[in-house]
Amino acid sequence: MFHKTNATSEPPWLDTGTIDLRALRELCHDLTVPAASIKLLAQVAAAESDPGPAMQARLRQIADEAGKIAQICGYVLDRPHGASTADLHTLAAETAGSFRWRYPGVIDVTAEPVTVAVHPVAVVRILSNLLENACRAAGAGGRVLLTAEYDGDQARLVITDSGPGFARGERGKASLGLNIVAAMVRRAGGSLRMGTGDLGGVAVTVTFPGAPRTAARDAGGFGQAREAAG
Repeated sequence: MFHKTNATSEPPWLDTGTIDLRALRELCHDLTVPAASIKLLAQVAAAESDPGPAMQARLRQIADEAGKIAQICGYVLDRPHGASTADLHTLAAETAGSFRWRYPGVIDVTAEPVTVAVHPVAVVRILSNLLENACRAAGAGGRVLLTAEYDGDQARLVITDSGPGFARGERGKASLGLNIVAAMVRRAGGSLRMGTGDLGGVAVTVTFPGAPRTAARDAGGFGQAREAAG
């Protein structure tokens, strides 16, 4: 898919023909400082103010979300090369948890231990965009289901919702999110297809290249990726 080459060729996860790499990296660089500050402030507030359990959970969520911003920016700035693996089931559970506090519906996760040959940040970005679309389509009081499982040597992620389907739902943000997801899935060596799900809405199925199952012990979730980068 990526045919542009030069003396300082970019890794395959950046499409140098469609984005301004310098502007993107400058933006990511500028975002890392406030993201780190937000995370630190949330951690300090939790330690110094003796909040109750509910507030502690919110402060941890704030710190986690700020950490995600920093990790995504680091992914762009550091330009990782080489093989990466991630626990799809762990990332699905973590991403669903981050959505539950703001989505007034039900998000269920059914996942077996699955390891994919994809960088954790790319997996989280794919999950987040698909979940955002699914929650918007399902609406308040709706239901979203994430399923992760092996399909032979590949890994399969399915996100279904109880909404009306994209043909009758909102299109602007959903279309942008799907374009982002489709490009990232292709760059990861996977595939994406859409259809009608068992909940009545859209079912988006993403197939990732599976990592050797012996690599599962070395893979991790998004939190471990943050620690390694930090």
